[in-house]
Amino acid sequence: MLPLEKVLAIALPKKLLPAFLSLGTASEQSTNAAAANDLGVTFLNVARESGLNTKTIFGGEHKNKYLLETTGCGVAFYDYDNDGWLDIFLVNGWRLEGFPAGQEPTSHLFKNNRDGTFTDVTAKAGLLHSGWGQGVCVGDYDNDGFDDLFVTYFGKNVLYHNNGNNTFTDVSEKAGVAGTGKRWNTGCAFVDYDRDGHLDLFVANYIDLDLKTAPVPESGPCLYKGVMVACGPPGLNGGKNILYHNNGDGTFSDVSEKSGILKANGTFDPEGQRHLRPRRAHCRSRQRRLAGHLRRQRFHRQRALSK
Repeated sequence: MLPLEKVLAIALPKKLLPAFLSLGTASEQSTNAAAANDLGVTFLNVARESGLNTKTIFGGEHKNKYLLETTGCGVAFYDYDNDGWLDIFLVNGWRLEGFPAGQEPTSHLFKNNRDGTFTDVTAKAGLLHSGWGQGVCVGDYDNDGFDDLFVTYFGKNVLYHNNGNNTFTDVSEKAGVAGTGKRWNTGCAFVDYDRDGHLDLFVANYIDLDLKTAPVPESGPCLYKGVMVACGPPGLNGGKNILYHNNGDGTFSDVSEKSGILKANGTFDPEGQRHLRPRRAHCRSRQRRLAGHLRRQRFHRQRALSK
């Protein structure tokens, strides 16, 4: 379990640092660390001051029994409400022993307040969901102008349709992308691989993992530089990736075998050497929105410097 401020830091150009510090929002520790940096570029951790104060959980806090507990969780910066300001979605995980009812960790959506702070709107947006969260990708799969959200899990994946009114709807089962619930899904990417104008979905899988039969550190023993660690990925079977074709009607079809995706392991081949690193593709409309956002940011920064 890690404080979010150790997972996420927001960068500020050094020339803007004095103006930000004058607001009194940065902690003394962050300020001192920034002042000691003479490289010309300064990174100031303002996560806690900005309202990003949730904890990211993935497995045991002091000891990891399985490889699943070591991989961490994903994050997405994206403008879910099309107001020109990047918001933040943070994936959350789980623990082997579970949690008491009502205390289960969930992923979080933080709305950008346009003043350097964020507000947690997870519940209001309909995004409360618990599980072994892994990765996240963003794409407008139905071409309605609002970016949708896909979250991968060790278990069943979740596709959230952006309703365009600051809320989301879980359409995973209806769309046909939830999966079997028996895979370790990790990375993902929306990409129009056949150029038909509809974003398809690629889901990377790590290794085949069944916690009932998975090796534990003591079984090897599994060592790294003499220290006992969670076993894998070497020696474990690589998972099979998934490619979903967008049917253009809100549903997807699994074309993994037909497309040849199944011929490559998700992370390692039997010798543990071959890697497959999918990259997220952006549709043109998203590129235009991002370019516009960057222009606005540049304008506001220049305006702040001129004062």
